[in-house]
Amino acid sequence: HNSIEVDGFTLSYGYKDEKILLERFNHVVQAYKSLKPAYQATIKDITRRMAEGMELFTSKQVRSAADYDLYCHYVAGLVGIGLSKLFSDSGLESADIAESEELANHMGLFLQKTNIIRDFLEDHEDVNEQTGDRRVFWPVEIWGKHTTSLADFTFGKNPDRAVACLNEMVTDALQHAPFCVEYLSAIRSEENFRFCAIPQVMAVHTLAMCYNNPKIFQGKIRKDLGECRNIEPVKLRKGHSARLMLETSDMKAVLSIFEDAMDKMQDKIPDQDPSSSATDAAIQHVRDVIHRGRRAVSPTGKEEVGASSKALSALGSMADWLLIPLILWLIGSTLAIDVPLLLGVEQWPLSSVETAGPLHGVMTVWSLLLYGLASLLLSAGRGHSLYMPLAAAHGVVSVLHCVVLLSASVSLRAVFFETTPKLTVAGCLAAIACRNSMPLLTPSHVHTASRRINAMG
Repeated sequence: HNSIEVDGFTLSYGYKDEKILLERFNHVVQAYKSLKPAYQATIKDITRRMAEGMELFTSKQVRSAADYDLYCHYVAGLVGIGLSKLFSDSGLESADIAESEELANHMGLFLQKTNIIRDFLEDHEDVNEQTGDRRVFWPVEIWGKHTTSLADFTFGKNPDRAVACLNEMVTDALQHAPFCVEYLSAIRSEENFRFCAIPQVMAVHTLAMCYNNPKIFQGKIRKDLGECRNIEPVKLRKGHSARLMLETSDMKAVLSIFEDAMDKMQDKIPDQDPSSSATDAAIQHVRDVIHRGRRAVSPTGKEEVGASSKALSALGSMADWLLIPLILWLIGSTLAIDVPLLLGVEQWPLSSVETAGPLHGVMTVWSLLLYGLASLLLSAGRGHSLYMPLAAAHGVVSVLHCVVLLSASVSLRAVFFETTPKLTVAGCLAAIACRNSMPLLTPSHVHTASRRINAMG
């Protein structure tokens, strides 16, 4: 992480792709230095924390479930946290994304645990030639219930106990899936959404394929130039992978894909499996989150269906197109008409304003502050959580203004032209705030999230 700032830095180490990358690392340095300072700071901080964590686990074994989570945090959870910060700093996502470190950590843990489960045989057979140690990431707390040595499970040995251990590992990974759904529901940029969602849908279907599958412990190992590979792994077929990538277009599709994976896993739960009840409960939790997610994006509170989904999306898109021009027009008209009237510089033939009395000054100041703040937030892509409170406040103030004007015997036509643009701004802000937004679907950890992540490092 320090060498990334050293011009021309390279290193000769490792094998194959890793060796090529290090020998050409000067290109990485150039790319890094071309980034904005905020991006550089995030990358350097995350790589430092990852390096410190990985160094820790060169001597520390994965014994407990907490060790397992900590290891996955260092190698994958921090990646999710760093990406969230980059998303937010880019302006494509709100600051809330960067602040949701616990959700981002769950995203990384879900992906990493799926890979660790799938790659069991490959990792176990990768032996350090100097120390004789094996790459073992399954926690003793789980596999110790089923055997005294993981070697008892390799190449088809003791299949019943091996599969029972596997199913408990899959159940442990499932605890992260609801948080992944929640994180994805908060992403607004289509590019960012697909970038995050495609690995998650691939992972959940890979996990469903791994569950209760003795082939995880079988395969054919090939070792070449320091690389250990299972050339007959359990993995999704290319056609299945392509279909998942094409179907991952929006949150509705992701919920359906996750539900399909849960259906496949549910159908495979063996009655005699020691962790069957826990697996069933974990799957049900994911299903509950899926159903709440569908209701959350439906105006009627029912599960989202075609017409209402399209209408809600169209409303948000229309608000995006209309809001900035409308705000700029209102700022211009306020500066050209209302401010001179307020200062007594010039009189315009607008009886609605003249009759409003002191409220005219209040509305002028409020409008300029709100329109200025809203335009800054929208152009920067930040403060998404403020849109709804601003919309509500502006709606209330505009309605009060309308009432005062009517009580002052201002004509309905004048009131209409005075307040309709303001109420339209409030409605557009509310529409953008609601689009693609979902309430917390999983138990809230607002008070503990920062403490947990900081404790992890």
